[in-house]
Amino acid sequence: MDKKIRKVLVANRSVPAVRVIQTCQDRKIPTTAVYSTPDRLAAHVFMATDAVHIGEAPPIESYLNMDKIIAAARKSGANAIHPGWGFLSENTKFARMVVDAGLIWIGPSPDVIHMMGDKIESKKIAIAADVPTIPGINSPKNAEEIRRWMK
Repeated sequence: MDKKIRKVLVANRSVPAVRVIQTCQDRKIPTTAVYSTPDRLAAHVFMATDAVHIGEAPPIESYLNMDKIIAAARKSGANAIHPGWGFLSENTKFARMVVDAGLIWIGPSPDVIHMMGDKIESKKIAIAADVPTIPGINSPKNAEEIRRWMK
């Protein structure tokens, strides 16, 4: 897989998309915006090098449709996908689909996303790395144990 980012598809809208596009522009990297029908006149659509329509208003038909986003990257010639934040940014399956499609995933690896999705496991990782954490139960066994700790 080519590791050099040649063009970034921004899999988001609004402020997250605008910020990613601005950063890419600063680095002279072309971008592709994706948009749903109601977002066709949004700023990110006009800021990007090009844009691909990915569906109708409900996010499940557009910004959460993993297949449409990967197809949009292929259609536009983007070799990397930046998820922005929200929507699919913490979705292990999507990150894995991007990598499996031979595209560059701009973000934590699918394995890291999976580990951080489990809040108890992520706290254990933070503690092992000497990252300060708030007090709490690291491995609650049942609701009664949590109630006792809360008192």
